Amino acid sequence: MNRNSGISWTHDTWNPWLGCDKVSEECLHCYIGRELRKQHREPWGHVYRAKTTWGKPAKWQRELRGTDTYMRMFTCSLSDFFHAKADSMRDEAWEIIRDTPNCVYLVLTKRPERILRHLPMDWGDGYPNVWLGTSIGSNKTAYRGDVLRKVPAAVRFFSCEPLLEDISAKLDMSGIQWTIAGGESGDGQEYRYDPKSDWRGLPDTGRRTMELDWAYKLYMKANTLGIPFFFKQITSPRSGEGADKLLGHEIHEFPAPPNNGAWWEEPISATSLTHA
Repeated sequence: MNRNSGISWTHDTWNPWLGCDKVSEECLHCYIGRELRKQHREPWGHVYRAKTTWGKPAKWQRELRGTDTYMRMFTCSLSDFFHAKADSMRDEAWEIIRDTPNCVYLVLTKRPERILRHLPMDWGDGYPNVWLGTSIGSNKTAYRGDVLRKVPAAVRFFSCEPLLEDISAKLDMSGIQWTIAGGESGDGQEYRYDPKSDWRGLPDTGRRTMELDWAYKLYMKANTLGIPFFFKQITSPRSGEGADKLLGHEIHEFPAPPNNGAWWEEPISATSLTHA
């Protein structure tokens, strides 16, 4: 079982459907556009059912069954799990999630207001293997945290990425068990986010500057509350750059996996041992 993700806070990704719609300023330079255009798909305005990924979680579960080991799976990294155009497929996805308890599904949405209406009937206080998160990169979208707090879940988390401005004063982290922060990546020119401008009229290439102090304030706020914090990257053309720039070392903290288990770690290869 090999790690298959360029996203440092997850072991792998699962995309039962692809495609999305931009709903806020965080979406402007979203990598979904770049990735789906490589597949010769129109990324915006459509949601496509994937053809080959639905059986992927069952494969992970077979390898993890009978162990106390868990893998983190970013769910719908190329869409949004709660997108309205995926409503007809979501019950099937919930069934797969229910049947694969060693896979911890990181469900990150920009549509938290749709979550409560689209949970499975047996959700209760939340599935132990489902973490629900929402994206908050500007003060305009800080309200999403209030919406998420009303949803029962084993873990609730914020993704403050791309972090477009200082949101530390407005962001309420109560009831949240994990916070991710990072700058924007992407090709084109780097520029400053203007909260007064209409993001819909801007070109979709480029990246907006994140000041390290904004992320540091979030780190300190999370640290004071005992919330695990993950710093992903600085503003850069490439994802994952400068993960050690906030404190001089990587801050890659996670909540504990279910049932006092352990997170899966990629085995050390013979090649790695040879060159150690």
